Amino acid sequence: MSGLSRRRAIAILGATALAAGFARRPALAGGTVAKFIEELGDRAILQLADTGISNGERESRFRALLRDSFDVTRISRFVLGRFVRKITKEQMAEFTLLYEDIAVLTYAHLFASYAGQGFKVKREVGDPGDRYKMVMTEIQPGNGRPPVLLDWQVKVNGDSYAVVDIRVEGASMAITQREEFTSVLERNGGDIADLLAQLRTKVAKLRAERSNS
Repeated sequence: MSGLSRRRAIAILGATALAAGFARRPALAGGTVAKFIEELGDRAILQLADTGISNGERESRFRALLRDSFDVTRISRFVLGRFVRKITKEQMAEFTLLYEDIAVLTYAHLFASYAGQGFKVKREVGDPGDRYKMVMTEIQPGNGRPPVLLDWQVKVNGDSYAVVDIRVEGASMAITQREEFTSVLERNGGDIADLLAQLRTKVAKLRAERSNS
């Protein structure tokens, strides 16, 4: 599989896992970070899998969930790689918003077709006091297919938690996205303005597709 095909496969699998992996389940016996992921799933399925809401409302709810539970600013800076050093404050603000727009427009609608796939939190990895912890989960897609391993990297700040990466079958979505963004920037000579223009075009295209669906 080529690098581009592999990245697309990871992105598709990750999006499917995000949409399919949230299901109601018994509370864990322990592990506060693991419970954070469990509760995130409960909120997602309650708010986003409602068949009675419009696509616009689902996108609005997904955006609120994303801002509340993911460190979008940190992820945005990470995916820019070394090019983050040359971006202005104003460009960074726009990039973060465009990155968020793409996530919302790409993933939110998948919850409309949620079919109750099984989701299991297996364990929490990390020692007390660790700044980052990993929550290992497993999705049972059904139809005799093997389970999908989905791991959540969570930043810990006291009693506050935020998702900073999702690993699908061991492949980091943040790293995959960084490879894609830095590849674009390497081809255009590190032109941040050109990257932002491309992202604006992509957001406009996604919005048009969603409005016509």
